[in-house]
Amino acid sequence: MNEVYRNISLVFEIENSIKFIKRGLGEVQKITSSNDFYHPALQFLSSGLERLFKTMLCLNFKEKNNRLPTYKELLKGNNGHDIEYLKKEVEKICIPITRPFASMDYDIITKDEIINLICKTLSEYGQKSRYFNLDAILGKEQEFDAVDAWEKIETKMLIEHMGKKEFYKKIQDPKLLDSLYKKSNELIISRLELFLRAITRQFIFGNFSSDSKTFLSEIEPFRDIDNKEIGKIDYRF
Repeated sequence: MNEVYRNISLVFEIENSIKFIKRGLGEVQKITSSNDFYHPALQFLSSGLERLFKTMLCLNFKEKNNRLPTYKELLKGNNGHDIEYLKKEVEKICIPITRPFASMDYDIITKDEIINLICKTLSEYGQKSRYFNLDAILGKEQEFDAVDAWEKIETKMLIEHMGKKEFYKKIQDPKLLDSLYKKSNELIISRLELFLRAITRQFIFGNFSSDSKTFLSEIEPFRDIDNKEIGKIDYRF
């Protein structure tokens, strides 16, 4: 295939990955007590992160080999929708950033428990949980319920935020459910924004690719988020 076309496609794919992620965050913000349709959020976020991770790995392969990889070279026999695997590979090409404003970036990329739970949920969704109910209809073994896993992440973050006693007190009051959903959405999006800011800063300050800085306009929605904006941006459209 024409190498010029392959490199142009890389630009489009990074741009698309950011668009998918933004749409996914918007779908998270739409979740309420009366709208528990999580599939759009899971679909957009899983696709967006998968694309972003793969493009970073493609850029790193090109840095080392002076060419873009083939499908087999990129995935090394792993499932193409395995976001957990892709994230671990991306972790290997990220570095701690010495700038004071980015001193915590590496930890959230490599060690954050919530981000790892989100990536596991999205990974399972992308590989097999997209058709959870259809599998039940067809009598196929259901191995992972991504919606249930996402709801457990919501609960975990709310308990960490307000404490177990306060959480169980509020969850029993139907009038407070929407405020709980709003807060859990904000907490999840805040953590994802911190992660995405850290990942996109690698394009600027990292060393995984000498070409990475050419994609600054594509990654702009997350690379420059100010701390005071974290959790406050409305992605719904």
